[in-house]
Amino acid sequence: MSPNKVRVEMSEIRQYVEILLESLEKKLGLLQKIMAENKKQEDVLKNNRDIEIFDSTVTAKEQLIHDLESLDSGFEKVYDRIKEELQESKETYRTQIIRMQELISEITDLSVQIQTSEQRNKNLVDNYFSYARGKIRQAKKSVRAANDYYKSMSRTNYTDSYLMDRKK
Repeated sequence: MSPNKVRVEMSEIRQYVEILLESLEKKLGLLQKIMAENKKQEDVLKNNRDIEIFDSTVTAKEQLIHDLESLDSGFEKVYDRIKEELQESKETYRTQIIRMQELISEITDLSVQIQTSEQRNKNLVDNYFSYARGKIRQAKKSVRAANDYYKSMSRTNYTDSYLMDRKK
């Protein structure tokens, strides 16, 4: 193999390593945004705020998750391309590998926090809907009682003609 060929490969590997680092940093940023949306959801649910805000956070999280999936897919493809060379040249890319490990650790920690937050929000949503169903049930009972009352009251005003006093 010629020395030029090795340099090109090392240069490409260096570029791919930088792409991997950027991908991990973007992933961390996206996860931080998801966590922020989770906190908004929690605030909406705890403080009985406008449910449209909750819906907008769900939409925002859907987009962030889509972006995460794209990043993960790209990361896997790039990593698979340089995996062997990276393992063979560990010392050459030592600082980048250490940084990747740090980012992966941060991403893992944040992922666990997000899962915990998601579970907490799920419980809040369940409570919210349980409360809303109870309110709806109560409203239906009230409407039914009011209808029954009006029906019974309309019958009391009805008098047969033969009971009317016929004074002249």
